[in-house]
Amino acid sequence: MKIAVDGPAGSGKSAVSKELSRRLGIAYLNTGLVYRAFAYVCALENLEKEEVLKVFEKPLEVRLGVASTEVFYRGEEISQKLASEEVGRMASQIAILPSFRERINSFFRHLVGDGQAVVEGRDAGTHIFPQAELKVFLTASAEERARRRFEQLKSKGIEVDYKEILKVILERDERDTKRPIYPFKPAEDAIVIDTTNLSLEEVVERVLSLIKERV
Repeated sequence: MKIAVDGPAGSGKSAVSKELSRRLGIAYLNTGLVYRAFAYVCALENLEKEEVLKVFEKPLEVRLGVASTEVFYRGEEISQKLASEEVGRMASQIAILPSFRERINSFFRHLVGDGQAVVEGRDAGTHIFPQAELKVFLTASAEERARRRFEQLKSKGIEVDYKEILKVILERDERDTKRPIYPFKPAEDAIVIDTTNLSLEEVVERVLSLIKERV
């Protein structure tokens, strides 16, 4: 079974997807982390964003496990280097390139193959795995998403400003929803869950009940 979990930044995608992966004992793919890895390597190798396809020729490796997506570059685990708002901004910029979108979606499908997985991302159910057995779209108010992101980064020792995070989230929402190619929106058959006033456990239980209905 493939479970696609879509939603904007700060909606709870990562926490919910990891917990679903853990409870179900299946692989977890964080597509956003991989986008960030491509953006990071692009900058590291002094490539223009239009040259991002060259990163596919670089020694970038993605390993999937239960509740785990790890990214390695030249043998070094780089996941912890990808959390900054700057890397996120760069990832959003390369995401608008149609040729990159097509290539990385194929990369994701090849990575998961025929196996079971919880796939988290902004296009998980619409363009990456449109045939997923369950598609969930998580959402929350922009203010709540900014607060969650602020707390997450602060807990990692990263100095951030709440107002700047809110500004970045609103800008990214605007940019992503108005993309001419792959505009960000829920899949037609996705179950939309507003997580603004829900705990992680409440959201996970709601999704698990949806899974039981389909098994």
